[in-house]
Amino acid sequence: MVWLEARRYLSAVEFKKGIPLRVAYVLLQQADMMLTNFAVSVGFKELNPVVRGMLDAPVELLVLKLVIPLIIAWLVPAKLLLPAIVLLLVVLGLNLLELSSLL
Repeated sequence: MVWLEARRYLSAVEFKKGIPLRVAYVLLQQADMMLTNFAVSVGFKELNPVVRGMLDAPVELLVLKLVIPLIIAWLVPAKLLLPAIVLLLVVLGLNLLELSSLL
């Protein structure tokens, strides 16, 4: 029974149905990275100590915000990406709210 459920998630049809969610997840990760870089460049402080240490190392930041999300989007069933997408939208919204204080 478990094998049948796993095969359904690994099927090409199931993968294709989840492409919009997978693309949204990766693009939101990229938007978060760009917004973080912009915020730091105008004087805000990055609160995440892991990302703060990587801001001067673009290769490490690229791995963290592009390669790892691509692997996650490839391996995880699309419907399980929904909570992460919602969380990323909330984080981006809060970041934009903070940045609007510059206007």
